[in-house]
Amino acid sequence: MSRTIALSALLLALAVPAVAADPDPRTLLQLVDYVGVDYPEAVADGSVVNAGEYAEMQEFSGRIVELAGQLGAQDDVADGARQLRALIRAKAPAADITAVTARLRDRIMAAHPVMLTPAAAPDLARAAALYEASCAACHGAGGYGDGPAAAGLEPAPTDFNDRARASQRSLYGLYNVITLGVEGTAMPSFAALADSERWALAFYVGGFAATDDELAAGAAALAAGVEPPDARTLTTSSPRQLADAAGQDVAMLAMYLRQHPSRVFAARPSPFAVAREKTELAALQFRQGNRAAAYTAALSAYLDGFELAESGLSAVDAALMRRVEADMFAMREAVKDPASALPEVEQRARSVLAGLDEAERALDETTLTPAVVFSSSLVILLREGLEAILILAAIAAFMIKTGRRDTLRYMHAGWLAALALGVATWAVSTWLLTIGGATREVTEGLTALFAAVMLFYVGFWMHNKLQAKRWNQFLHGQVGKVLEGGTLWTLTLVSFVAVYREVFETVLFYQALWAQTGDAGQGMLLGGAGTAAVLLVALTWGIFRLGIRLPLKQFFGVSAVVMIVLAVMFAGKGVAALQEAGSLPSDPIALLPRIELLGIYPNWQGIGLQLAMTAIAIGLVLRYRRAPALG
Repeated sequence: MSRTIALSALLLALAVPAVAADPDPRTLLQLVDYVGVDYPEAVADGSVVNAGEYAEMQEFSGRIVELAGQLGAQDDVADGARQLRALIRAKAPAADITAVTARLRDRIMAAHPVMLTPAAAPDLARAAALYEASCAACHGAGGYGDGPAAAGLEPAPTDFNDRARASQRSLYGLYNVITLGVEGTAMPSFAALADSERWALAFYVGGFAATDDELAAGAAALAAGVEPPDARTLTTSSPRQLADAAGQDVAMLAMYLRQHPSRVFAARPSPFAVAREKTELAALQFRQGNRAAAYTAALSAYLDGFELAESGLSAVDAALMRRVEADMFAMREAVKDPASALPEVEQRARSVLAGLDEAERALDETTLTPAVVFSSSLVILLREGLEAILILAAIAAFMIKTGRRDTLRYMHAGWLAALALGVATWAVSTWLLTIGGATREVTEGLTALFAAVMLFYVGFWMHNKLQAKRWNQFLHGQVGKVLEGGTLWTLTLVSFVAVYREVFETVLFYQALWAQTGDAGQGMLLGGAGTAAVLLVALTWGIFRLGIRLPLKQFFGVSAVVMIVLAVMFAGKGVAALQEAGSLPSDPIALLPRIELLGIYPNWQGIGLQLAMTAIAIGLVLRYRRAPALG
């Protein structure tokens, strides 16, 4: 955060035994950052200008080499650490040290996943309140290090307005110190704060040093069309680094963005930002020995992040979408496997992060054409609504063919209530509460399994009526009695469940697709959804008319088969949803294709349940067909 605070942090790092297992890569990054910032105070023009500072540079460069070895660093990291130590021993120019530390930081970040950006726009209003409550007593209201509690503190609190140091300090460096704290000084760890709050504080204090002229220049650069740095560059680069790499306009723009982060970060995090943040968190939690938290984070990376971008990515590059999905599954499996070692998990994390970057670039660089947006929107609604339509049309035809049109209101009440509840659930999750991906998948999985049970029951209820004795009893005065009993409410409940399980997921897919399209594309999205709705209505009418024209007994037979087949499909989808939520294990079956539309997923748990249901269905059919002969 400042030279004094960073120095204390580094002295603490030096005190850590060299034999410590799995050191935190953030400590290594903190050391490298400190050396890159403070080396000019130790050496100038090839001569030592501050013996104490130079001794620290030598110590820290040696510690960097040690930590790189303890981390099991890749060759490029270890080589960079040794090169840095050699340059410091040779009293190399400050520019050379700055260049080496910048490259070394990049290598460490690539080799050891750490959280480098906030998932959403930092809330600076919240940061101001946190600063006043927890920081101003030492650092002062204006960030000059002159708070009422600063007197007598050694080292003195940071002066965030020190322009020389502020120009060399990255937002990630600030966030890192806020997270880790500095033992032995008045600077505590703020790890108890939410990650978003720590990032907000980093942006807040990182903006103190900006002058009005610099902010005006940054705003003017943005208005003039200067391309702002991306989120990762903004947080990991200092203003001086940006000026050297991209020019003074970009550096001024970066200072402006520290005080206006919403220009870079979306108010709601993008699926890729969430996926990256949670993947990096999973690797960090695993490194710290917390496998349960690591698995939760890895699971959230998929459910709360990447899954919401799958639909749009599938329209651009389906093979890439499947590869990233497979990499994320492999990481989850590695995290929870007791035999997994840290290098394997970090390698999995690197694969996931590389895939996420590639996927985001694919979407950014590929403008979704109106035709792609239209077809994606059309397919989403048709795919999600097909099973519900089959069920509703069959129920409606059944009620009419049995002479009970008056009972149609129960079916309509079921699906209308499901539609209303689904939309309400989406609205609540969007504006009031956050419904996590795991909760969403568990709800979908349990609903699908419940629907499977209900459909299985209805299918065999219909099949049972086909047998000669039962059929004659059903036709002679029993239709009204049956529908006035529990069966009517069963069919109503089936219509509710069949629709509700589709609505919320459908809205989420549309929400993600909407965010990936421009104004023109959004019109095509609505057009695709409207066309799909018309097709579903036509499909409903066609199935209904076909059912009406079939002889009653034949209609019962066809409907029974449809209900049982759908029950088996729903069972596979329910198991898959619970597996994605981490509630059920998943043992893959090699070579078996994945056919989501049919509820076929290549794992033993889902296929085993479907085979069991099929065997039960065959057994019940044989039993019912023998029953008349035995009666």
